[in-house]
Amino acid sequence: MASLSPLLNNFAPEDVAQLSTFGESHCYTDNEVLISEGEDNGYLYLVLRGKLAVTKRGDTEDQQIAEIGVTGSLGEMSIFDPGPASATVKALGDVEVWRISASNLERLHESRPKVAFRLVTRICACIAQRLRKLNQRFVDAP
Repeated sequence: MASLSPLLNNFAPEDVAQLSTFGESHCYTDNEVLISEGEDNGYLYLVLRGKLAVTKRGDTEDQQIAEIGVTGSLGEMSIFDPGPASATVKALGDVEVWRISASNLERLHESRPKVAFRLVTRICACIAQRLRKLNQRFVDAP
């Protein structure tokens, strides 16, 4: 699992093994919804196999705004700011993810605080990178 996600880059194998016990692997089939826009999502996901489409509701139809493949992650904001999802995420073909809930992340923090801190730090970096990219898109927009 460590080599499959930038969030876990440079984690020791024993830390990854410990982390994996706090989450679960889950499989989805083509077009199956992982997250629905407007509904609560309580998970952080790491993509282990396959691709996901991220869509937003438009005035007349849904628009794909991103595609997330192996090594990608999603749901980071839900861990810190529970509430309605800002987009819908669907499987493109067969997909396998590993997911951890906010409550299990809290349990991880109690059990292995250094591992949890490293994961949370990486999640924050991922959110910051996405915000920078979004800001740059607005700067470059005509």
